[in-house]
Amino acid sequence: MAGFKRLPAARPHLPMLMGMVFGRLRARLAVDAPALRPSQLRVLEWLPPEGLTISVLAECTEMTTQGCGQFVRQLEALGMVDVAVADHDARARVVRVTEAGRDALARAGAVLAACDEAWAAQVGPERWRVFREVLEEVALG
Repeated sequence: MAGFKRLPAARPHLPMLMGMVFGRLRARLAVDAPALRPSQLRVLEWLPPEGLTISVLAECTEMTTQGCGQFVRQLEALGMVDVAVADHDARARVVRVTEAGRDALARAGAVLAACDEAWAAQVGPERWRVFREVLEEVALG
């Protein structure tokens, strides 16, 4: 069945369309930045050079502390972050991006930029600009 594209029976709703776009993005990331899953990218992107505690990182990413901690452990196992005891509180852990993490972020950033360019070329730069503005307005309130 190569080349067959299955279409939904009903008119695609917004979450379905977003899922299709994310599927394309995940496939591209898997080829060009395979060390980093999109869910891990979501956590890694929030880290400034000085790092954040896991609880603050969880708040930034709108995750539970436990869920964020799980992603941090995955990223640490991949060598993308370092986790150290916080200076201000021995119970807190500070997460910082490593060189491998910065490299993975750069690769993912290149994929995202390429997708942005391809989609702008597909629909035209003005329509893409307006789409992004509207999406940011809806997403960010």
